[in-house]
Amino acid sequence: LFFPSLILFLLALFLFPGVLCGASVVESVPTYEYRDRITREILTCDQCPPGTHKAAHCTATTPTQCVPCRSDHFTELWNYLPRCLYCNILCNENQEVETECSSVSNRVCRCKEGFYWTNDFCIRHTECGPGHGVKRRGTSQTNTVCEKCSNGYFSSSSSALETCVKHQECAYGQIVLLPGSVYSDTMCGFCEDIANGGEALRTFLWGFFNMHRMRVVKMKKLVTRYIQKSVPRQRGPLLEKINVWLAQAPEKDLRQLPNMLKSSDLHSMADKLKKRFKEIEQQSPNCSLNL
Repeated sequence: LFFPSLILFLLALFLFPGVLCGASVVESVPTYEYRDRITREILTCDQCPPGTHKAAHCTATTPTQCVPCRSDHFTELWNYLPRCLYCNILCNENQEVETECSSVSNRVCRCKEGFYWTNDFCIRHTECGPGHGVKRRGTSQTNTVCEKCSNGYFSSSSSALETCVKHQECAYGQIVLLPGSVYSDTMCGFCEDIANGGEALRTFLWGFFNMHRMRVVKMKKLVTRYIQKSVPRQRGPLLEKINVWLAQAPEKDLRQLPNMLKSSDLHSMADKLKKRFKEIEQQSPNCSLNL
């Protein structure tokens, strides 16, 4: 009988240690020492719990008197402070409240959506430029991580959210009018659409100009000679002028574009445009592109 009883006792000890060892352990209240001003006796007083502060020290016959923190004040730890701490954290520009001030904690701020915390400021997430996509989105603590678009993918704009997009595949019967690049999608359609002019021709020429890089001095020569006399010498504004002209110019002027490129010393661009037309015609034997 001895051994079964011992086994049962050990099992109970393992499963119910709190029962066999008495009541569950209660965390002890922190204390502090205080010398009574009248009796000069050193007393051990209980501290006040979080969310309260000390209103009066304990005496030989009374416990420490604690009172709740008033509005916009807090104590986060056990304490014997004469007053609660003021919630002094204020969310500034580009920040928002994550946790509001309470009796047990100060206010907690975080960066607004689209910003991250660095060097004591909330800075806007970096945008990945054309030809690059988001590898890892920024958080409230980290910046955006960008990557160059891989072969077969593109990004035509700047964004802190968008990844590179896969080039489209042309539908059955369509041909590739302009191949995709890291900056633009594949342009699909029919040779006849370009030959007939109209919006299809303008869209094609817009895509052609945006997929090739031209020297700024030659771009300016083209723009000042045929589009607008006074223009800044910057790639972005010059390309924008060309794009606006492509959208608005009479079709007869568009068909003079190869000659306009040559007269502006953009011989390489003129040759590339003619080569592209020839490649399109080869895919559509019954179509002729006469520009």
